Amino acid sequence: MDSKDDVTHLLTDTADLPPWEIKSSTYLVHDRWLKVRADSCVTAEGVEIAPYYVLEYPEWVEIIALDAEDHIYLVQQYRHGLGVVALELPGGAIDASDASPVEAAARELREETGLSSTDWDYVGKLAPNPATHTNLAHIVIARNVEFSARPADDPTERIRLIRMPIRQAIELALDGKMIQVIHVAALTLALHKAGKWDAPTPTDKR
Repeated sequence: MDSKDDVTHLLTDTADLPPWEIKSSTYLVHDRWLKVRADSCVTAEGVEIAPYYVLEYPEWVEIIALDAEDHIYLVQQYRHGLGVVALELPGGAIDASDASPVEAAARELREETGLSSTDWDYVGKLAPNPATHTNLAHIVIARNVEFSARPADDPTERIRLIRMPIRQAIELALDGKMIQVIHVAALTLALHKAGKWDAPTPTDKR
């Protein structure tokens, strides 16, 4: 199958790929930021898979913050899992009090950077890892951002704010300098939607 209609059919008709049946679940970790669940599953062919570990996280939001001069704001912060300082998009967990991903994005952007915007655009959502994670990462564009407040003083989250041309951010992502895969994907999708994807061609680097 190689026609557009054939591909669309494959993507929508998943009757031959049924979900597993969950026989039982046990929580091994249950706290504010993370729940770890051990499921006992049986496939449609009767194969038992146990334990199968599932990670329950809050929903996340990733923000592409653009100013009026076609610059983007990125952040650097220490990430303990890999033990590295990572270049990332602003963002974070969506709180229960947030009415929408856009509202969460406005709060996170203000808390992390002191930036605000009145021009927001919801891009879409991605699954960080649908094999083991239950949450989604929502992508939001903030246009014409400006400084309006002091960032929140969080001793567990020391952040360096970096402003750069959009093209430079794309080059850094393509060169592997932005290692958070969801952020690279979010940057790509958002800039395409905004009509600002300006990736260098191979001839640009000769």
